[in-house]
Amino acid sequence: MGESLPVIEVTWMRFAVHVVFVPLYYRGALEGVWNTMSLPLQILRGICSTLSGLSFIYGLTFVPIAETTAIAFISPFLIMGMAALVLKDKVGIRRWIAAFVGLMGVLLIVQPGTAAFQWAAFFPAIAAFFASTMIILTRILSADGPMRTMFFTGMSGFVVLSVMTIFVWVTPTINDLLLAFGMGLSAAFANLTQITAYGRAKPAILAPFTYIQIVWAALFGMAVFGSWPGYMTYLGSAIIAGAGIYSALRERAESRAG
Repeated sequence: MGESLPVIEVTWMRFAVHVVFVPLYYRGALEGVWNTMSLPLQILRGICSTLSGLSFIYGLTFVPIAETTAIAFISPFLIMGMAALVLKDKVGIRRWIAAFVGLMGVLLIVQPGTAAFQWAAFFPAIAAFFASTMIILTRILSADGPMRTMFFTGMSGFVVLSVMTIFVWVTPTINDLLLAFGMGLSAAFANLTQITAYGRAKPAILAPFTYIQIVWAALFGMAVFGSWPGYMTYLGSAIIAGAGIYSALRERAESRAG
């Protein structure tokens, strides 16, 4: 979709489907939805989700899907740091070292200072920052429940992007609309499962399960776009995933010891 439509409009279409999905899934049970722990934090979460989506989709228009996804996987390490600062989670020296190793994996993929470097590689990193902030807010707002949080996320993104889309509007084709529906529906289900998971378990415990996305991204990139990752992408992805899994295992060991 990013090849034929502005990134802002593509992201808006994702949130538009999201907004429609929540009431249908909720089946009219939105009564009391405004009784949130913190309306400002819910709106902030929605804005972070919007900015994360914009940055990631913009990155996809320039950087192959496998590389974009792998770079965005600095998110678990950002979550770890934010959890230590905001949630006061205990983070040991070994996990900080793992985070540093993971960052080295990202640098292998981005390759700053070489001919392979693209400025657009910063966009998935920016997306990771906003996504990490969103996860921390999800944890803080866990008492609100997944559906209420999804409602505010969808509405916040939809309102903000509706204003922005007015200035870049390009009439979508039927094919664009079908793709938008698939994108929005899959994003809504992904958001629902993510909110549910992070509301019930510590972020570091869940981190290893997210790295399967690197594999899916590479497979989809090859199957749909004919984009084969370079060996540096494979190496960097393996380092990122290994560091993330080690960090999560350390978190589990420290939790059990505590």
